[in-house]
Amino acid sequence: MMGPFTLRYSEGLLRRAVRAFWWRSSGWRSVVTFTLGCAFVAALIAKGDRSWLVGMMGAMLGCLVLVWTSVYVTHDRASLGRFRRMRVPEVRLELGEERFRVTSDLGVSELGWDAFVGVRQYPEFWLLYLSRAQFITLPAADLPAEARDLILTKVKHLK
Repeated sequence: MMGPFTLRYSEGLLRRAVRAFWWRSSGWRSVVTFTLGCAFVAALIAKGDRSWLVGMMGAMLGCLVLVWTSVYVTHDRASLGRFRRMRVPEVRLELGEERFRVTSDLGVSELGWDAFVGVRQYPEFWLLYLSRAQFITLPAADLPAEARDLILTKVKHLK
């Protein structure tokens, strides 16, 4: 068993982690596609086109904005909600050959390494993914080199 290591969280760190997750899940390709779609719809409207196709495309673009917004808001509220319920904004991390364990004043979570589908490394934090839509934030400043190495050997790196 390696650790325990104390991980310190802040509201700003969690907001930046959610923003990074959101950007990776949305991506620049989505932004480019959205921008081109808006330009196309605007061009059709400028030409006087008021067909059902223009309405449908406008509705689809509006739905895309709603999905992007709901993904961001959902993760932001969930992360900050857990953070604000903590009396002490710290987590104790223990790493073993078979498991990953975090303990805070909210409780204990213990997972086998096979529960993780990937890791993304950012300078300020790491995101450990449980699925495409669920992740755990680890403050990079509090992760010693041996903990980083073990995580990277147990969880595949996402591009």
